[in-house]
Amino acid sequence: MAAKRTTPVPRAVAFAGGTLDRAGHLRGDAADRLRHRGTSRAVLVGADQTVGVTDAAELGRVPTVELPDDALLTFLGLEAGGAATFALDAAQNEGSAYEFVALRQLGAELEAAEAALAAYATGMVGWHRVHRHCGRCGHATVIEQTGHRRSCPNCGLLQFPRTDPAVTMLVQAGERCLLSRRQGAPANRWSALAGFVEPGETPEEAVVREAREETGVSIDTVAYVVSQPWPFPSALMIGFWGYVDQDTAGAPVPQAGELVEARWFERDELAAALSAERIALPPPGTIGNYLISTWLARD
Repeated sequence: MAAKRTTPVPRAVAFAGGTLDRAGHLRGDAADRLRHRGTSRAVLVGADQTVGVTDAAELGRVPTVELPDDALLTFLGLEAGGAATFALDAAQNEGSAYEFVALRQLGAELEAAEAALAAYATGMVGWHRVHRHCGRCGHATVIEQTGHRRSCPNCGLLQFPRTDPAVTMLVQAGERCLLSRRQGAPANRWSALAGFVEPGETPEEAVVREAREETGVSIDTVAYVVSQPWPFPSALMIGFWGYVDQDTAGAPVPQAGELVEARWFERDELAAALSAERIALPPPGTIGNYLISTWLARD
């Protein structure tokens, strides 16, 4: 008898589903004025990609009028009702009114729109922390557009918040899927293959290349599934199905230094291993979990 499949299809990936109006037309002087309104709030981003939360485990927001005039705020946009929302780097002055919790943990706990806002704030603050100097001449940069641009007064270089595209792909051949264990991951955690998109490469091409490099498996066709903001520190994860002809799918050869192990799993075999807790998937909310759970739950 086939093993009972106990992995439900996840409703969504974490940090997706944002509802904030980013209001790009207000970046600049207009947003600078908005910070002095009594309805404006700031999301607090702490050290090590933590975010301030209330005692009720909700995303914290501090009135911007309570902050010092020299507090560096990044304008995020307008929430429902028109209230302006900013991000504040609170790493140096984490207040006692809020507990700072790792964003990775909050992704699966906060309501979708709140998790997306937390990711947005964390990504923007993180970008500022590592772009304080010009990448061309090394001069200190100046913040402009209410946090959405940094300029170099020495050589004129303009820097904007950047996102690095990365792909995650569940490779499948008939009723089998290809999973791997990565170096440094928990010993029993198996996941889909993944890697960054390289310059001059499309995400679809990256899917094919990463699978070949990491396992020697050649993907025939690729299909987009879902994407996810992933501010650790500044990625956009793009999830795909990768299809291989089941008659020609060979044994994977794990890439030394990247993977500990790679192998094909039959659908019912994987379900039984998960049910018995012999193996574990990536955490809920990740694209890896979404892809594997969705594939596993198919009839």
